[in-house]
Amino acid sequence: MPDLTALQRICGLLDRGEITLAQFLSQFAGRMVQDIGCSRAGVRMLIQSKDGPALRGAGLVDTTGAPVRVPDMPGLDAGPYFDTLLRDGCVVSPDCLNDPVTAGLVPEYLAPQDVRSLLDVSFSVNGVLYGTFTCEQVGETQAWGHHQLALLRQIGSRVSLTLMHNITAHIDTTPGALWEPSTPNRLMTMPMTLDGEIPER
Repeated sequence: MPDLTALQRICGLLDRGEITLAQFLSQFAGRMVQDIGCSRAGVRMLIQSKDGPALRGAGLVDTTGAPVRVPDMPGLDAGPYFDTLLRDGCVVSPDCLNDPVTAGLVPEYLAPQDVRSLLDVSFSVNGVLYGTFTCEQVGETQAWGHHQLALLRQIGSRVSLTLMHNITAHIDTTPGALWEPSTPNRLMTMPMTLDGEIPER
């Protein structure tokens, strides 16, 4: 199993304010791609869209380390996916285009993005679901091993508190804040530059 020293170092840099949240997400996702062994990885945050719950990428990168822009993962017809995520804390789908658990995600996300395998671990704090740590295999299927799931759970456990601490430490207290008070909404509605990076504060 890969050494998590690099992950600890990245978390420490964010905790001490030596890197921005955008830099953290990029470096963290890059470690996930390397350590898990997948086409792309990152963090998705649970949001409430006009059509219901959805998962929005807050930082996904591919094997080159470049940020990846992907549409929201809609949750309107994804009841089995969310049920499994809440019940088991993860969704392990080696063939997500033909998996009943991920069937609701196929038309609008998985098929257009050519995602063939999906490995998601819930991102939760004190029992509240905020999103997922996600790994995707694009263009070909991957049989996720027990070690990959165990590692992603371990990574998620370490990063959740660091990520939440950083989000809640940057609450806008000026009058007329433009984001909702809940933590996921604060993350997803932070001012974004045109290249998708969260600006330094």
